Amino acid sequence: MRVFVRDYLLPWAFIVVFWLALWLLIPPMREHLNAVNIFTVFLLLIPFLLVALHFVGKTLERYGYSREDIRRLPEIIEKTHGRLYLPKEVFNIVGDALIFWGLFAWVLLATGDPIMGLLSGVAMFAEIFAFFVLFVSMVIWVIIFPHSLYRLFTGREPSRDFLIEVPIKQNLIYTAILVAVRLIALHSNYPASDDLIGKMIAFGRKTELVSLLLELSGLNFLFSITGLYGPKKSRKLMALALTVIVALQLWVAWRIVADKL
Repeated sequence: MRVFVRDYLLPWAFIVVFWLALWLLIPPMREHLNAVNIFTVFLLLIPFLLVALHFVGKTLERYGYSREDIRRLPEIIEKTHGRLYLPKEVFNIVGDALIFWGLFAWVLLATGDPIMGLLSGVAMFAEIFAFFVLFVSMVIWVIIFPHSLYRLFTGREPSRDFLIEVPIKQNLIYTAILVAVRLIALHSNYPASDDLIGKMIAFGRKTELVSLLLELSGLNFLFSITGLYGPKKSRKLMALALTVIVALQLWVAWRIVADKL
């Protein structure tokens, strides 16, 4: 239990304390630290931790545990600390959740209005995650594509876990967010402006940019489908098909960057 408290629980608590100290030190934030906003900020911590626990449960399953074993998380971390990568993954998942919570709470406190703060926080993350379709492509270029080629040229098939987890599952989530942002922007009367909600609306109304991101999303799916169900008898042909898809992704990504600039 000592290792869990010292190397995991205390650093997580430090992240929370860090955010609190930051809000107390910055005058605009300090002015909005009333009872309602503080209650709302810590109420927001609950869904972020629940999401983190969901991913911690999935991580435990990958290491041969069950989701119910999350109740024994301190014990599991104690046993596997220094021997498996599991504790490091758990630490990163919870730490990232606390960082995102702090950013979301920052937006809430900056507005000084719980309702507008929540809406602004949702808008900020929606715009960020809608653009993560490009991040999925980058993961394909840097990790999945080279790994798939290596496996093909050594007589094996591409990793199903790699092809399903990022190009399909995560890409589907980010694409759904992108489509939702687009629909909200088209059917909302909120003006495109410099505030976070207005920036999301402006992003969603950029038809060419959204179209390019959707094209990239489709190519991400196509890469995965090709790797999973492509020509098994000709590994060279599959490698060529994956290379062509990556080349198309790079072309679309270049157009996205050019559009942003």
